[in-house]
Amino acid sequence: MTPPSPARALALCLAAAGGALLWINRSEPDESQILGAFVLIVAVVALLARETALRKHGLEALAVLLLVLAGGEWAVRRENAIAARAYADRLMRFVDDPVLRYEMKPATSCGEGTTNALGMLDGPREPTKPPGTLRVACLGDSVGGDCSLPRDNACAALERVLRDARGGRPTEVLNFSVPGYNTLQEARALELKASAFAPDVVVVLYVVNDAYPDLAISHYLPGKLKFQHLIYSGLRVAAWRLFGPVIDPLGGQLGQLYASPRAWDGVVVAGLDRIQAFAQERALPVAVAVFPLFLELPRAEHLAIYPKVVAEAQRHGFIGLNLAEVAYASEPLAGLLKPSRDIIHPNAHAHALAAEAIARALLAAHPELVDR
Repeated sequence: MTPPSPARALALCLAAAGGALLWINRSEPDESQILGAFVLIVAVVALLARETALRKHGLEALAVLLLVLAGGEWAVRRENAIAARAYADRLMRFVDDPVLRYEMKPATSCGEGTTNALGMLDGPREPTKPPGTLRVACLGDSVGGDCSLPRDNACAALERVLRDARGGRPTEVLNFSVPGYNTLQEARALELKASAFAPDVVVVLYVVNDAYPDLAISHYLPGKLKFQHLIYSGLRVAAWRLFGPVIDPLGGQLGQLYASPRAWDGVVVAGLDRIQAFAQERALPVAVAVFPLFLELPRAEHLAIYPKVVAEAQRHGFIGLNLAEVAYASEPLAGLLKPSRDIIHPNAHAHALAAEAIARALLAAHPELVDR
Protein backbone atom coordinates (compact mmCIF):
# COMPACT_ATOMS: atom_id res chain seq x y z
CA MET A 1 0.00 0.00 0.00
CA THR A 2 1.43 3.35 -1.05
CA PRO A 3 1.66 5.77 1.86
CA PRO A 4 -0.12 9.13 1.36
CA SER A 5 1.92 12.11 0.27
CA PRO A 6 2.84 14.63 2.97
CA ALA A 7 0.19 17.05 1.67
CA ARG A 8 -2.51 14.36 1.70
CA ALA A 9 -1.47 13.24 5.19
CA LEU A 10 -1.70 16.85 6.37
CA ALA A 11 -5.15 17.16 4.80
CA LEU A 12 -6.26 14.01 6.64
CA CYS A 13 -5.00 15.42 9.93
CA LEU A 14 -6.79 18.70 9.29
CA ALA A 15 -9.99 16.87 8.42
CA ALA A 16 -9.76 14.99 11.72
CA ALA A 17 -9.20 18.27 13.59
CA GLY A 18 -12.17 19.89 11.88
CA GLY A 19 -14.34 16.88 12.61
CA ALA A 20 -13.29 16.95 16.26
CA LEU A 21 -14.29 20.61 16.56
CA LEU A 22 -17.68 19.83 15.06
CA TRP A 23 -18.07 16.90 17.46
CA ILE A 24 -17.49 18.98 20.57
CA ASN A 25 -20.05 21.47 19.25
CA ARG A 26 -22.80 18.89 18.80
CA SER A 27 -24.59 20.50 21.77
CA GLU A 28 -24.60 24.20 22.71
CA PRO A 29 -22.39 25.21 19.75
CA ASP A 30 -20.27 28.34 19.78
CA GLU A 31 -18.02 30.14 17.32
CA SER A 32 -15.54 27.24 17.24
CA GLN A 33 -18.15 25.32 15.23
CA ILE A 34 -17.51 27.72 12.34
CA LEU A 35 -13.77 27.09 12.60
CA GLY A 36 -14.36 23.33 12.63
CA ALA A 37 -16.61 23.47 9.57
CA PHE A 38 -14.11 25.66 7.71
CA VAL A 39 -11.17 23.38 8.49
CA LEU A 40 -13.10 20.25 7.52
CA ILE A 41 -14.34 21.71 4.23
CA VAL A 42 -10.88 22.93 3.25
CA ALA A 43 -9.36 19.55 4.14
CA VAL A 44 -11.96 17.58 2.15
CA VAL A 45 -11.58 19.86 -0.87
CA ALA A 46 -7.81 19.43 -0.65
CA LEU A 47 -8.17 15.64 -0.51
CA LEU A 48 -10.31 15.66 -3.65
CA ALA A 49 -8.18 18.14 -5.58
CA ARG A 50 -5.04 17.30 -7.48
CA GLU A 51 -1.76 18.03 -5.82
CA THR A 52 -0.38 21.46 -6.57
CA ALA A 53 1.99 23.84 -4.86
CA LEU A 54 -0.92 26.16 -4.08
CA ARG A 55 -2.83 23.36 -2.37
CA LYS A 56 0.25 22.40 -0.37
CA HIS A 57 0.90 25.96 0.78
CA GLY A 58 -2.75 26.48 1.67
CA LEU A 59 -2.79 23.36 3.84
CA GLU A 60 0.44 24.38 5.52
CA ALA A 61 -0.95 27.87 6.28
CA LEU A 62 -4.09 26.34 7.78
CA ALA A 63 -2.00 23.94 9.88
CA VAL A 64 0.10 26.86 11.16
CA LEU A 65 -3.10 28.74 12.09
CA LEU A 66 -4.34 25.76 14.08
CA LEU A 67 -0.97 25.39 15.79
CA VAL A 68 -1.04 29.08 16.75
CA LEU A 69 -4.57 28.66 18.12
CA ALA A 70 -3.49 25.54 20.00
CA GLY A 71 -0.53 27.36 21.53
CA GLY A 72 -2.72 30.30 22.47
CA GLU A 73 -5.26 27.92 23.96
CA TRP A 74 -2.62 26.32 26.17
CA ALA A 75 -1.26 29.70 27.30
CA VAL A 76 -4.70 31.21 28.01
CA ARG A 77 -5.87 28.19 30.01
CA ARG A 78 -2.63 28.09 31.99
CA GLU A 79 -2.54 31.82 32.80
CA ASN A 80 -6.26 31.93 33.50
CA ALA A 81 -5.97 29.07 35.96
CA ILE A 82 -3.20 30.95 37.77
CA ALA A 83 -5.31 34.13 37.87
CA ALA A 84 -8.38 32.24 39.08
CA ARG A 85 -6.42 30.64 41.92
CA ALA A 86 -4.99 34.02 42.91
CA TYR A 87 -8.46 35.58 42.92
CA ALA A 88 -9.88 32.71 44.93
CA ASP A 89 -7.02 32.93 47.40
CA ARG A 90 -7.61 36.67 47.83
CA LEU A 91 -11.39 37.02 48.10
CA MET A 92 -13.05 33.62 47.70
CA ARG A 93 -12.72 30.18 49.18
CA PHE A 94 -14.05 26.92 47.84
CA VAL A 95 -16.44 24.90 50.00
CA ASP A 96 -17.44 21.24 50.02
CA ASP A 97 -21.10 21.88 49.23
CA PRO A 98 -21.60 20.74 45.59
CA VAL A 99 -24.20 23.42 44.86
CA LEU A 100 -22.73 26.44 46.66
CA ARG A 101 -19.16 25.59 45.54
CA TYR A 102 -17.54 28.78 46.90
CA GLU A 103 -18.15 31.77 49.14
CA MET A 104 -16.48 35.04 50.07
CA LYS A 105 -13.92 35.01 52.82
CA PRO A 106 -14.70 36.87 56.05
CA ALA A 107 -12.99 40.16 56.94
CA THR A 108 -11.46 40.48 53.49
CA SER A 109 -10.95 43.58 51.38
CA CYS A 110 -13.35 43.71 48.45
CA GLY A 111 -12.87 46.73 46.20
CA GLU A 112 -14.02 49.75 48.20
CA GLY A 113 -15.47 47.62 50.99
CA THR A 114 -14.66 44.74 53.30
CA THR A 115 -16.63 41.60 53.97
CA ASN A 116 -17.92 41.19 57.50
CA ALA A 117 -17.06 38.39 59.93
CA LEU A 118 -19.54 36.12 58.13
CA GLY A 119 -18.15 36.71 54.64
CA MET A 120 -20.97 39.05 53.60
CA LEU A 121 -20.52 42.34 51.74
CA ASP A 122 -22.40 44.01 54.56
CA GLY A 123 -22.00 45.63 57.93
CA PRO A 124 -21.73 43.58 61.12
CA ARG A 125 -24.66 41.19 61.48
CA GLU A 126 -25.83 38.87 64.24
CA PRO A 127 -28.06 35.81 63.71
CA THR A 128 -30.28 36.68 66.69
CA LYS A 129 -33.04 39.00 65.48
CA PRO A 130 -33.80 41.96 67.76
CA PRO A 131 -37.47 42.27 68.77
CA GLY A 132 -39.63 44.20 66.33
CA THR A 133 -37.10 43.93 63.49
CA LEU A 134 -38.09 43.25 59.90
CA ARG A 135 -35.44 41.08 58.28
CA VAL A 136 -34.97 40.67 54.54
CA ALA A 137 -32.62 38.11 52.99
CA CYS A 138 -31.19 39.72 49.86
CA LEU A 139 -29.79 37.23 47.35
CA GLY A 140 -27.77 38.02 44.25
CA ASP A 141 -24.54 37.82 42.30
CA SER A 142 -22.02 40.56 41.49
CA VAL A 143 -24.77 43.18 41.16
CA GLY A 144 -25.83 42.81 44.78
CA GLY A 145 -22.25 41.90 45.63
CA ASP A 146 -20.71 44.84 43.75
CA CYS A 147 -17.48 45.55 45.62
CA SER A 148 -17.35 49.08 44.17
CA LEU A 149 -20.68 49.87 45.88
CA PRO A 150 -20.42 48.19 49.28
CA ARG A 151 -22.89 50.58 50.94
CA ASP A 152 -24.82 51.70 47.87
CA ASN A 153 -25.89 48.41 46.32
CA ALA A 154 -29.59 47.51 46.01
CA CYS A 155 -29.57 45.50 49.26
CA ALA A 156 -28.16 48.37 51.31
CA ALA A 157 -30.44 50.88 49.59
CA LEU A 158 -33.47 48.65 50.21
CA GLU A 159 -32.74 48.65 53.94
CA ARG A 160 -32.84 52.45 54.00
CA VAL A 161 -36.03 52.64 51.90
CA LEU A 162 -37.90 50.05 53.97
CA ARG A 163 -36.80 51.60 57.25
CA ASP A 164 -38.15 54.97 56.13
CA ALA A 165 -41.40 53.36 54.94
CA ARG A 166 -41.74 51.69 58.35
CA GLY A 167 -41.37 54.99 60.17
CA GLY A 168 -37.87 54.22 61.39
CA ARG A 169 -38.73 50.84 62.88
CA PRO A 170 -35.78 48.40 63.01
CA THR A 171 -35.17 46.99 59.54
CA GLU A 172 -32.33 44.81 58.30
CA VAL A 173 -31.67 43.81 54.71
CA LEU A 174 -28.93 41.20 54.89
CA ASN A 175 -26.77 40.97 51.79
CA PHE A 176 -26.00 37.35 50.91
CA SER A 177 -24.96 38.24 47.34
CA VAL A 178 -21.74 36.71 46.03
CA PRO A 179 -20.09 37.59 42.70
CA GLY A 180 -20.61 34.88 40.12
CA TYR A 181 -23.49 33.09 41.82
CA ASN A 182 -26.26 31.70 39.66
CA THR A 183 -29.88 31.25 40.80
CA LEU A 184 -29.26 27.76 42.13
CA GLN A 185 -26.31 28.94 44.23
CA GLU A 186 -28.37 31.86 45.52
CA ALA A 187 -31.08 29.42 46.60
CA ARG A 188 -28.47 27.32 48.35
CA ALA A 189 -27.13 30.41 50.14
CA LEU A 190 -30.68 31.01 51.37
CA GLU A 191 -30.87 27.45 52.71
CA LEU A 192 -27.41 27.30 54.24
CA LYS A 193 -26.74 30.85 55.37
CA ALA A 194 -29.80 33.08 55.43
CA SER A 195 -31.96 30.55 57.25
CA ALA A 196 -29.93 31.07 60.45
CA PHE A 197 -31.10 34.72 60.48
CA ALA A 198 -34.84 33.86 60.36
CA PRO A 199 -35.71 36.29 57.53
CA ASP A 200 -39.24 37.64 57.16
CA VAL A 201 -38.88 38.38 53.43
CA VAL A 202 -36.70 37.09 50.59
CA VAL A 203 -35.54 39.35 47.74
CA VAL A 204 -33.71 37.97 44.71
CA LEU A 205 -31.69 40.39 42.57
CA TYR A 206 -31.82 38.57 39.25
CA VAL A 207 -29.31 39.36 36.50
CA VAL A 208 -29.48 37.92 32.98
CA ASN A 209 -26.32 35.84 33.43
CA ASP A 210 -27.75 34.15 36.54
CA ALA A 211 -28.83 31.24 34.34
CA TYR A 212 -25.22 30.29 33.70
CA PRO A 213 -24.75 26.68 34.87
CA ASP A 214 -20.96 26.50 35.09
CA LEU A 215 -18.62 27.74 37.77
CA ALA A 216 -18.62 31.51 37.40
CA ILE A 217 -16.12 32.52 40.05
CA SER A 218 -14.01 35.31 38.56
CA HIS A 219 -11.83 34.48 35.57
CA TYR A 220 -14.11 31.78 34.18
CA LEU A 221 -13.72 31.82 30.39
CA PRO A 222 -16.62 30.59 28.25
CA GLY A 223 -16.28 28.90 24.89
CA LYS A 224 -15.09 25.52 23.71
CA LEU A 225 -11.79 27.13 22.64
CA LYS A 226 -10.93 29.82 25.18
CA PHE A 227 -8.27 31.59 23.09
CA GLN A 228 -10.47 31.79 20.01
CA HIS A 229 -13.37 32.98 22.14
CA LEU A 230 -11.23 35.79 23.59
CA ILE A 231 -10.31 36.93 20.08
CA TYR A 232 -13.90 36.66 18.90
CA SER A 233 -15.27 38.50 21.96
CA GLY A 234 -12.69 41.26 21.69
CA LEU A 235 -13.50 41.86 18.02
CA ARG A 236 -17.23 41.80 18.75
CA VAL A 237 -16.96 44.36 21.58
CA ALA A 238 -14.72 46.56 19.43
CA ALA A 239 -17.31 46.41 16.64
CA TRP A 240 -20.07 47.25 19.14
CA ARG A 241 -18.16 50.30 20.34
CA LEU A 242 -17.61 51.40 16.73
CA PHE A 243 -21.02 50.62 15.22
CA GLY A 244 -23.29 50.72 18.26
CA PRO A 245 -26.56 48.84 18.68
CA VAL A 246 -26.43 47.05 15.31
CA ILE A 247 -23.90 44.74 17.00
CA ASP A 248 -24.83 42.47 19.91
CA PRO A 249 -21.95 42.87 22.40
CA LEU A 250 -22.80 39.42 23.79
CA GLY A 251 -22.78 37.75 20.40
CA GLY A 252 -26.12 35.99 20.79
CA GLN A 253 -24.91 34.06 23.83
CA LEU A 254 -27.89 35.02 25.99
CA GLY A 255 -30.37 33.61 23.51
CA GLN A 256 -28.47 30.33 23.46
CA LEU A 257 -28.22 30.32 27.25
CA TYR A 258 -31.95 30.73 27.80
CA ALA A 259 -32.77 28.13 25.15
CA SER A 260 -30.65 25.57 27.00
CA PRO A 261 -32.60 23.26 29.35
CA ARG A 262 -29.41 22.83 31.37
CA ALA A 263 -29.43 26.56 32.11
CA TRP A 264 -33.13 27.43 32.28
CA ASP A 265 -34.53 24.28 33.86
CA GLY A 266 -31.40 23.15 35.67
CA VAL A 267 -30.45 26.52 37.16
CA VAL A 268 -33.22 29.13 37.03
CA VAL A 269 -36.31 26.97 37.53
CA ALA A 270 -34.52 24.62 39.91
CA GLY A 271 -33.26 27.57 41.96
CA LEU A 272 -36.69 29.18 42.13
CA ASP A 273 -38.15 25.80 43.13
CA ARG A 274 -35.82 25.66 46.12
CA ILE A 275 -36.56 29.25 47.11
CA GLN A 276 -40.27 28.46 46.84
CA ALA A 277 -39.93 25.43 49.12
CA PHE A 278 -38.00 27.51 51.67
CA ALA A 279 -40.50 30.36 51.58
CA GLN A 280 -43.63 28.20 51.70
CA GLU A 281 -42.37 26.34 54.75
CA ARG A 282 -41.99 29.65 56.57
CA ALA A 283 -44.84 31.62 54.89
CA LEU A 284 -42.41 34.26 53.57
CA PRO A 285 -43.09 36.69 50.74
CA VAL A 286 -40.54 36.59 47.92
CA ALA A 287 -39.74 39.28 45.35
CA VAL A 288 -37.63 38.63 42.25
CA ALA A 289 -36.30 41.83 40.68
CA VAL A 290 -34.88 41.41 37.17
CA PHE A 291 -32.06 43.79 36.29
CA PRO A 292 -31.82 44.58 32.58
CA LEU A 293 -28.77 44.99 30.41
CA PHE A 294 -27.93 48.68 30.34
CA LEU A 295 -27.74 49.24 26.59
CA GLU A 296 -28.66 52.29 24.52
CA LEU A 297 -30.96 50.27 22.27
CA PRO A 298 -31.76 46.89 23.85
CA ARG A 299 -32.07 44.00 21.43
CA ALA A 300 -35.29 42.02 21.08
CA GLU A 301 -33.63 38.78 22.26
CA HIS A 302 -32.48 40.54 25.44
CA LEU A 303 -35.84 42.17 26.09
CA ALA A 304 -37.58 38.80 25.80
CA ILE A 305 -35.62 37.43 28.77
CA TYR A 306 -36.96 39.89 31.35
CA PRO A 307 -40.68 38.98 31.10
CA LYS A 308 -39.75 35.30 30.84
CA VAL A 309 -38.05 35.43 34.24
CA VAL A 310 -40.82 37.59 35.73
CA ALA A 311 -43.46 35.11 34.53
CA GLU A 312 -41.51 32.21 36.03
CA ALA A 313 -41.21 34.07 39.33
CA GLN A 314 -44.95 34.71 39.33
CA ARG A 315 -45.64 31.07 38.49
CA HIS A 316 -43.80 30.22 41.72
CA GLY A 317 -46.05 32.61 43.64
CA PHE A 318 -43.45 35.38 43.90
CA ILE A 319 -43.60 39.08 43.16
CA GLY A 320 -41.91 39.50 39.78
CA LEU A 321 -40.43 42.86 38.81
CA ASN A 322 -39.06 43.87 35.43
CA LEU A 323 -36.87 46.76 36.56
CA ALA A 324 -36.53 48.00 32.98
CA GLU A 325 -40.21 48.93 33.22
CA VAL A 326 -40.86 49.71 36.88
CA ALA A 327 -37.58 51.42 37.82
CA TYR A 328 -35.76 52.65 34.72
CA ALA A 329 -38.38 53.39 32.06
CA SER A 330 -38.11 57.18 32.40
CA GLU A 331 -34.42 57.32 33.25
CA PRO A 332 -31.76 58.30 30.69
CA LEU A 333 -29.17 55.59 30.26
CA ALA A 334 -26.30 57.93 31.07
CA GLY A 335 -27.74 58.45 34.56
CA LEU A 336 -27.62 54.72 35.29
CA LEU A 337 -24.13 53.87 34.08
CA LYS A 338 -20.81 53.90 35.87
CA PRO A 339 -17.96 55.78 34.16
CA SER A 340 -16.81 52.39 32.81
CA ARG A 341 -20.18 52.05 30.99
CA ASP A 342 -20.51 48.52 32.33
CA ILE A 343 -23.69 47.09 30.78
CA ILE A 344 -24.36 44.67 33.68
CA HIS A 345 -23.27 46.52 36.84
CA PRO A 346 -25.05 49.92 37.11
CA ASN A 347 -24.24 52.86 39.33
CA ALA A 348 -25.52 53.72 42.82
CA HIS A 349 -28.45 55.74 41.45
CA ALA A 350 -29.67 52.71 39.49
CA HIS A 351 -29.39 50.58 42.63
CA ALA A 352 -31.40 53.14 44.59
CA LEU A 353 -34.15 53.17 41.95
CA ALA A 354 -34.24 49.37 42.03
CA ALA A 355 -34.57 49.40 45.82
CA GLU A 356 -37.45 51.87 45.65
CA ALA A 357 -39.27 49.72 43.07
CA ILE A 358 -38.76 46.56 45.15
CA ALA A 359 -40.00 48.28 48.31
CA ARG A 360 -43.09 49.64 46.53
CA ALA A 361 -43.99 46.20 45.20
CA LEU A 362 -43.38 44.44 48.52
CA LEU A 363 -45.41 46.89 50.57
CA ALA A 364 -48.23 47.01 48.03
CA ALA A 365 -48.54 43.21 48.10
CA HIS A 366 -47.86 42.88 51.84
CA PRO A 367 -48.88 46.09 53.66
CA GLU A 368 -48.59 44.22 56.96
CA LEU A 369 -44.80 44.54 56.62
CA VAL A 370 -45.05 48.23 57.53
CA ASP A 371 -46.09 47.47 61.09
CA ARG A 372 -44.49 44.06 61.52
